[in-house]
Amino acid sequence: MACKHKADPLDSLLDGFEAEQEEELIARFGQRGFAIWRDAPDRERLAKPTCQGTVTGSCGDTITVALFVVGETIAATDYDTDGCASSLIAAATAAALARGKSLDEAVDIDEDAIVSAVGRFPDDDRHCAYLAAAAVREAVHHWMIHGGALLSAK
Repeated sequence: MACKHKADPLDSLLDGFEAEQEEELIARFGQRGFAIWRDAPDRERLAKPTCQGTVTGSCGDTITVALFVVGETIAATDYDTDGCASSLIAAATAAALARGKSLDEAVDIDEDAIVSAVGRFPDDDRHCAYLAAAAVREAVHHWMIHGGALLSAK
């Protein structure tokens, strides 16, 4: 005789919470933004970046974008943030937009490009897109000033 197990109330509660969080994120950022947020922990990490830029906003969120530069081309990127979902989505999008671009092209990544790439972005969190774009520009600035020696010197 098969033994029936009762559903753990904590598991049910957590499942309900996850479903609510997913619905809220989709409502705020759309399917594309939600997918960026959902997939962020599983991204390939950049082990040895050539340069990085870190920016902290007045909201307290810090975004770091790391670049691996080959010649004048950004071959790989990574990002990190201690902020909210908006910061994470903006940082991931900025890093993705920079990948494959020349250094000159990467400095043209701005808030509008990030918001457009996500597709839907809350107006009250657009400053996160600005911070992410600024982190890319800061990383390129470090490359231009230090010729990629910034991280290897540390």
